[in-house]
This record gives sequence, structure tokens and C-alpha cells, in this order.
Amino acid sequence: MNILIIEDESEVRHTLQDLLELNGHTVLAAADGRTGIELAAGRPDFIFCDMMMPGMDGDEVIAAIRQLPQCRDLPFVFLTALADRADQRLGMSLGADDYITKPFTERDIVDAIAARVRRQQPLRERIEELVVAHRTEIAAHWSHELMTPLNGILGGLELLESKAGSIDPDELAKLLRLIRTGAERQYALARKLVLFFELEQIKAAPPRAQPSPCNVAAAAGAGGLRAAEEAMRAPDLTVRCDPGFVPVAQEHLATAIAEVVGNAFRFSRAGQPVVVTGSSRGARYLIEIADQGPGMTAEERAGFNAFVQFGRDRREQQGLGLGLAIARGVAEISGGHLSLSAGPGERGLHVTFDLPGG
Repeated sequence: MNILIIEDESEVRHTLQDLLELNGHTVLAAADGRTGIELAAGRPDFIFCDMMMPGMDGDEVIAAIRQLPQCRDLPFVFLTALADRADQRLGMSLGADDYITKPFTERDIVDAIAARVRRQQPLRERIEELVVAHRTEIAAHWSHELMTPLNGILGGLELLESKAGSIDPDELAKLLRLIRTGAERQYALARKLVLFFELEQIKAAPPRAQPSPCNVAAAAGAGGLRAAEEAMRAPDLTVRCDPGFVPVAQEHLATAIAEVVGNAFRFSRAGQPVVVTGSSRGARYLIEIADQGPGMTAEERAGFNAFVQFGRDRREQQGLGLGLAIARGVAEISGGHLSLSAGPGERGLHVTFDLPGG
């Protein structure tokens, strides 16, 4: 196994390198964070990284390494002092797999490698099988998105287990909040995956009876408000929909609108408006959602798809890239379609649901 060590203390670095080489591993070693990031670009099999280093500390290093597409799911273990619990919580949220407290033993290192490999490899294999089974793209590195919340949950639980007899109430509350955050993120990701594949199955199935007509104004209001509250941007949302009904389940339409509005908030600044309008056009009903964010290029608007995200090299993104795919699926099962265009003056993004109804 090729293992990268990022450690500024030469004695610790050399000791760990000797220990790993004696156990049959090939070792790369970096004395600072920037060098470690450069070496990580070659995609080692495993990374050990000190948390407290001059220049770039461990949290900055893992954040940079997790941005490298080839390194999003690499086992990453921090070497840390016993008192660094606040840093441990932050590191978990950034995707750290484990922590080893200094001074460490050979058994600590060997067990950490074995545990991470056992945990991560089967999960990666299951994800790859799912990709093949559904013939979807993995350009958004969604395997990383599925694993990251689990890292926080499992890391928090392991820390609780190791300190079960000594942890104070405040520290316990913080760790439980960390675990809850990871669990809620994992639940949201799972719901999106389930809904996406449910919509794909509906599209592929023989025609069936249409659901009860959906009240567009109610669905738009509920979906828009849900997204605005999650983004804490309720004052920036405006919803103006004429009375009308469309042939799609109300929860599906509300979720589709929430996904688009949520994206609008995610890629715009607080104070910039997001406007949802709805109007009847003869036998059609148009729902239009406009924002003032950076928008998408013509190529990106034409190429959006499930598990595809754009601009990851320019800005940090979480999620699976499913929002617009879900919105398009909801439009299509109703007999309509979804279109994207640039806003006035090529500013922002304009998303239109063109649905049967009126």
C-alpha cells in the first residue's frame, strides 16, 4: 500500500515512516501541508496527517485534499494531541476517517489502516455496483458525498466509545450534535436518491392513471418556503402563482420546486431575490424560478444531468447534483418539460416548468 505521511516533526515523521515500511508499505513523506497536498495529487492509498502544523494546519490540508477529484474517498487519519477535541469535530465534518493520539504505538497504526480499509472498500464497491446497475455518471463524485456524512457519524461514535467514562456533558452534547448533523445530511441524500430512481421508474413504466390534480399555488408556496427556511433566506423569496392545477402529485411538485429554489439560494448571496411565478397559458401552466446568482453557461444548461455538477473547481459544493434532474423528472412524468435559460443581461438562472394544465 502507498501511504502518505504529512507531519512537520521530523522525529515523528521518521518513526512513522520506519514503522510503515517495516510493515511492507511504500511511504511518501511531507514536512508541511503544501508539500503534502502536492504529493496527494498522485493518489496514495492512505494518508496520515498531523493536525497542528505551521503554515497550513490539518483542517486546511484535508479541505484542500478533499477538493482533488481523485482523493475524495481516500482514507484520511489525523495524528493529534489528546486535548484537540474541537479540532477533531471540525476534522470529522471535513471528511476525516479517524484520529490517532500521540504518542502512538505500532498497533495503533496497523489497526487504523486495517479498520479504514475494511470499512471503506466494501462501501466503495457497493457504490460502484450501483453506478453500473443504473448506468449513471459519477462526474459529481457522489460516492464521496455518500461517505462523508458517515465518516462524521462513525468518527463521533468511536470518539464517544473511547471516552465513554470520562467525557464531560458539554463535550457529549457537541459530539451528539455532530452525529445528528451527519445523520440528517445522510438522510437527505438518501431521500434524494430514492426520489430520483422512483421518478425514473415512473417514466419507464407503462402509462397509468394520472394523480389527482395538484394545486400549483399551494405546491409552489410549500416547496419555496421549505427551501427558504433551510437556507435561512425567507425574506429573499417571492412566490406569485395564479390559480391553476397540473397532473402531478402535489408532494412531487413541491419537492421539485424546493430543489430549484434551494439551488438558487445556494448559488446566490443573502439579499439577492429568488422569484417564483406561475401563470396559465391556454392549456399549459408555466412555473418560472429566477435568481441573480452566477448562472450557468449555455454548455452547462444544455448538459445538466443526474450526478453531474458544474463549477466544482470554482466553489465548494455538497450534494449529489440531483436537484435539477429531480425537477426535470417531475416535469416529464406530468407530460411537461423543464428548460433552463440565462436571466436578463445573462445574469442568474431562469428555470421554467412547462406543464399541461391551466
